[in-house]
Amino acid sequence: MMSAESLRPVFKLALAVCVIAVAYLAFAPLETPPLFTYDKSNHLLAFFVMAWLADMSWPGRRYALSRWGWLLAYGMLIELVQRELPLREFSLLDFAADALGIGLYSIGRAALNRFRFEH
Repeated sequence: MMSAESLRPVFKLALAVCVIAVAYLAFAPLETPPLFTYDKSNHLLAFFVMAWLADMSWPGRRYALSRWGWLLAYGMLIELVQRELPLREFSLLDFAADALGIGLYSIGRAALNRFRFEH
């Protein structure tokens, strides 16, 4: 069985692939959002998954602020680039959905850890 330490490069690669895929989907001239038809759901899910991958890549409280800070900066970068694209627009609600995805992951992770230690 592989240790969490030995899987970190796999999680880092998966995070890089996810970041590139999210950028493609954010910048491509798509008329309807893929996956869910409600755009905010896609933002929430993407940033939840990227938060998990970042957490697995750089675990521990020591890296938490930088993990979440980089993901939030990435979300804002997406919105700033979209502001300049003809078929896209800047949306603070999209950014809020990004932050909510990260927050829900963090809350879920904390609840899971608490449950695991209590049982």
